[in-house]
Parts: sequence; structure tokens; C-alpha cells
Amino acid sequence: MKGLENLSNILNKNKKLSWIVLLSYMAFFVGCAAYPLFPQYTGYMNIVLHIANVIYITPVLLALLGKGKPVKAMGIVFSALLIGMLCRYLIEFGEVSNSVNFTIINMISFLVILPLVYMFSYYLYSKKLN
Repeated sequence: MKGLENLSNILNKNKKLSWIVLLSYMAFFVGCAAYPLFPQYTGYMNIVLHIANVIYITPVLLALLGKGKPVKAMGIVFSALLIGMLCRYLIEFGEVSNSVNFTIINMISFLVILPLVYMFSYYLYSKKLN
């Protein structure tokens, strides 16, 4: 795919900046702002946001990591989501919504389902390149 090669060339020109931007975006917008997966007050809008994020973050991960590293991609996604979730906890510390959002089921579903979805989509994108 020519588009991914172009993206890879652009991102690899300044690899540190690309990683900083990607991890910051994943931590603060995906991990912090879009937590939890199933909020009580917004319906399924967070699911739609996460699907959109998977569609355009996975090719960036593939361009930065290369093919054949889905477990490493899952670890990176897990770390970024965990940092974002911790930021959300600190932002909401002491509020009632904190006790509603940070239940065991919400935390486990967020930190298990999303990294697996990203890993699966990374695997499919890399298979499509072969």
C-alpha cells in the first residue's frame, strides 16, 4: 500500500516527535477523555469514538513499529490507556462521578478490550500489507 509507505516516510523523519504526539493523543484523548467504554450518561458514543480511533491510530502504529509486532503494539496501547485513565482519576478525584466511572468492570473492560481490539486491528492491517 503506497499510502502507508508515504505515512511511514513522513513519521520516520522525526520519529521521537511522532511517538510523543501519538502517545500523548492516546493517553489524553483516548485514555482520559473517552473513558469509560460504557458511560451511563452518553450511551454508545464512546464506542463510536473508539472505533474511529482504531481506524486511524492503527496505521500510525504500524508505520512506526513495522510489521509483525502486534504484542508490542498492544503493550504500547495498554500503557497509554493506563496513563490516560490515571489522569482521569486524578482529574475527577473526590467527585461522585469518580465512584461511578471507576468500577472494577469499567477498568477491566477498558484495559482489556481496547488493547485487544488495537492488537487485532494491527494484525489485520499488517496482513493486508502482505
